[in-house]
Amino acid sequence: MLGLTSLGPLGGGRLHKSLTKTMFTRRLQTTSDTSLNWEEFFTLRKQRRLWERLAALPCAMLGLGAGAAVFASLPVNPQQTFMGFDPLIVFGGSTLFCGVLGFVGGPSVGRIWYRMGNRKLAASLDLKEVEFFRHVKNNRSDPVFSSASNPLPDFYGEKINSLSAYRKWLRKQREHERKGTFNLGSKKK
Repeated sequence: MLGLTSLGPLGGGRLHKSLTKTMFTRRLQTTSDTSLNWEEFFTLRKQRRLWERLAALPCAMLGLGAGAAVFASLPVNPQQTFMGFDPLIVFGGSTLFCGVLGFVGGPSVGRIWYRMGNRKLAASLDLKEVEFFRHVKNNRSDPVFSSASNPLPDFYGEKINSLSAYRKWLRKQREHERKGTFNLGSKKK
């Protein structure tokens, strides 16, 4: 910026405006070229969730194997208890815990692998995801209307995987709201 302002009134402002306009135009072109429609978004979202689920099993096996390697290498004194438990039971439980921890962390690893495989679409998928969750937030029913006979349907929209499922979700939200207000209508506009 220092070099642009040193030109003074001889054209520094025009140069700065043209550079800003060029940068803004390029940014718009790159985002418009990679923008997704809703069908593509739901397809990519379904693929990402599949990757997340499939990554859970190898991560669980890796965690179980790592836990078994660590706890099998530790010396075991059968005459000494660990918090009142036999050391083999503690080591076995710790090994299983490592497997469960790997299973829980697996979807995060799967999401990272998916993003690495689809780097070009990752930014537009994130933008569309933000827009999707904004739609969900604006159109979901108020949880105040929930009761035992009127449970809240899919608050976060996790089961939505197509446009028809989204329309069905909207109908369920309106029905939940109608039942909760005793057919008087919603207070939110």
